[in-house]
Amino acid sequence: MQLFVERHKAILKASMQGVLQHEQKLQQLDDWWGKVSLIGKINSLRLGSDILTSMDITKRRFNQLQHTLIDNLLQEQTKKVLLHDKACCQMAIDVLIRNLFERTADIGFLATDQQICHFMAQPLADAELHGKLHQHLQHYVANYSVYDDVVLLGLDGTIMLRLNQQYKQTHSADPLLQYSLERGSHYSETCRYSDLQPDKSLSLIYSQPVYGDAGQPLGVLCLCFNIADELNTIFSKLLVANPHSILALVNADGTVAFSSGPAQLPAQTKAAVANYLNLQQHEQHSYLVSFANSRGYQQYFGPGWQVQMWTPLQLLATSLVNSDSTGSTADGQLFPALLAIKRESMHVNDELSLIVLNGEIAAARKDAIEFIPVLNAIRGIGQNIYQVFSSSIDELGATIMHSLLQELTTLAELAADIMDRNLYERANDCRWWAQNASFRQALAQNPVDAAQQQQLSAELNYINSLYTVYHTIYLYNTAQHLVAISTTGSGISKIDDSTGAASCLQLTQPQQYSVSTFVPSALYQQQATYIYNAALFHPTEPEQVIGGIGLVFDSLPQFRAMLSDILPKNEQGDIKTGYSACYIDHAGKIISASHANWQIGTRLPLPAALYQRAQQGSVTEQCDINGQCYLLAIAPTNGYREYKTSDGYKNVVFACLLLQCS
Repeated sequence: MQLFVERHKAILKASMQGVLQHEQKLQQLDDWWGKVSLIGKINSLRLGSDILTSMDITKRRFNQLQHTLIDNLLQEQTKKVLLHDKACCQMAIDVLIRNLFERTADIGFLATDQQICHFMAQPLADAELHGKLHQHLQHYVANYSVYDDVVLLGLDGTIMLRLNQQYKQTHSADPLLQYSLERGSHYSETCRYSDLQPDKSLSLIYSQPVYGDAGQPLGVLCLCFNIADELNTIFSKLLVANPHSILALVNADGTVAFSSGPAQLPAQTKAAVANYLNLQQHEQHSYLVSFANSRGYQQYFGPGWQVQMWTPLQLLATSLVNSDSTGSTADGQLFPALLAIKRESMHVNDELSLIVLNGEIAAARKDAIEFIPVLNAIRGIGQNIYQVFSSSIDELGATIMHSLLQELTTLAELAADIMDRNLYERANDCRWWAQNASFRQALAQNPVDAAQQQQLSAELNYINSLYTVYHTIYLYNTAQHLVAISTTGSGISKIDDSTGAASCLQLTQPQQYSVSTFVPSALYQQQATYIYNAALFHPTEPEQVIGGIGLVFDSLPQFRAMLSDILPKNEQGDIKTGYSACYIDHAGKIISASHANWQIGTRLPLPAALYQRAQQGSVTEQCDINGQCYLLAIAPTNGYREYKTSDGYKNVVFACLLLQCS
């Protein structure tokens, strides 16, 4: 950062009117001091040179401080923009990669779906079979609304079935078919133009072969992820504070795959993969270019993308914040370098006042009254210089404080969004797996014999191996007796009401689900977690509930990883000193925390009114917790897509970011 600023100091300074104004004021005062001092030297021969020499020394000290101040203004204003942009890039790529990691599990599971396998095994599927599978896939996309199409390709590229009926082609020549077949039972990820979606310049397709009973390939299943919609959602949230900046998804070859500003930075622009902070010229405009690469999630890194943020250089002109926030406890603790400059300028000004006072005494003794106006002028110049220092530092302190509060708010909102996005998938999973034909057929034969229980447990174990965010997955009947479970050694035979099972068995629609409260569970080694439930309906009597499926979310490592991911890191990848984060419920009880200071199950001691305000939107303020000063941002979880917005599920949770002031 410092090297970048030094290398581009002239260009950056020219773009920062606030810095230039302060520098010009100080230069004008310095010039005036020089002229007044020269007049004093000419007209004060009787006074001697000691006073003027002391004043010259003081002037040089002010000059040194002036350079220090201007460099700090330049550094901090640039850092404010670049750190914010870097954080936005990292958030964008991290959120996207987390989302796509879920897709890699989806394609592996759906490629073994019985109805899909049965359909593709038929040489000539009749209209009834075609209609049933089409409805089956519609149910799937109703749950996993991130997909805008599902396509089944035959071995010769024939489109056997597709969900999106606006496309009329019957054959695909996309090489992803052959590539998927060559990869066997591993998923393939294709991000480019595809003839499967001829109206789109960018498609993201997850594909995997579907196999028959004898292990022979029947064709390839393709899940088309709505990448443009997802990127628009992510980018628009991150650009609220800087609508004139551009966020871009850049391919490994350096071309822009997607841009939030297609008019200024269209797709297919050769942007180049960034390896360092950069000043970039594009279409006669200058941009600060920040970037972030994927840090990976569960060993998944995506297709080699980079997210870049292009901020117009002229935005630096408005980056100073006028504020009266200086003077607070936090300023002195958070900004010691600024405080040191301010104190030094005050000290130098006090010395100047003493020099001037000694000069006045000397002038009176030697009857050098002509020197008194010179001394008064220099005293006034010194006071004006100190005022410029003071106001500059106050503005810079306010800028840094504003940047910190903005950063905390952004991080809190990101943490809330990540939680919603993750738990959205849990609500999808339980409803979709509840439609599993083998599960429904087995529970319809109540009681389930030992051989079936073993088979069901093996299938649950396979699902659990793909979806590692779950500690356990299990099936239960209408008496809430455990039928099958993905893990061994639980020692549980009856599922109690605290799991959400009783509520689940009262559901009337496949699109409904129930969630436990965040309480300790025997299914999670007596630790607190959420358990997601969906009802299983009778295969031939669709209004009859025959049991349920429960998904025990592995909340301890998963929530902690979410919080850890969003916290600022130093160059070594460690969380920056003073930062911590937690998830809390509506009453302030801690659900998860990044730091040992905040114990799960205890209450974060904040005023109840703060939580009430936070339900309406993000709140940022300085507060005292257990005698320690913190800057705090708290953001509500507002839901993602239909999850917690239109599906009937209500659960008030906050993400809380804290920065210790000392």
